[in-house]
Amino acid sequence: MITPIAHNYKGLISITGPTKSGKSKLAEFLISEQELVTYIATSKPRPNDSDWQVRIDIHRKRRPDSWTLIEHPKDICQAIESIEGNESILIDSLGGLVEQHLIKDDDQWNNFQMKFLNCLSEDNLCIVVVSEEVGWGIVPATPIGHLFRERHSTLTSLISRQSKKRWLAINGTAIDLDKFGDLIP
Repeated sequence: MITPIAHNYKGLISITGPTKSGKSKLAEFLISEQELVTYIATSKPRPNDSDWQVRIDIHRKRRPDSWTLIEHPKDICQAIESIEGNESILIDSLGGLVEQHLIKDDDQWNNFQMKFLNCLSEDNLCIVVVSEEVGWGIVPATPIGHLFRERHSTLTSLISRQSKKRWLAINGTAIDLDKFGDLIP
């Protein structure tokens, strides 16, 4: 049986899964008993995409009013660094963050990626990162789609490697990867 994380938990937790797998619900449940939670929503609004707006609204309605909300910050590391050590952070999701940085060249992306990984390594915070599994689907037919998939998959793997706890959500079922798997050397 899954239980929320302990009040004093400090460290990085990664949750991955495909679309509509329950990964965001799992993240919200795991962090639900923390006193102070800052929710960082990485996706920018898409006013011309009504389906996307419905999905964002579902997430908004599920969040407790007591949680602090930061929407699509320009500098996510600065946002994380501004959060006090007694707060917990839920970042939902990695796809929106990668999307914001697609225009960067490889050097700029690698610099951002390293900076982001460093700010996630703060052991004085509880940080939960939700990430879509994008490598299980079709091979993107466009260069930008391929770039998104490659950057997203690499960043997801790097975050998982430095996480203290790893979860996979699939079809509404949570799988504790630390109980059933080992990191590949």
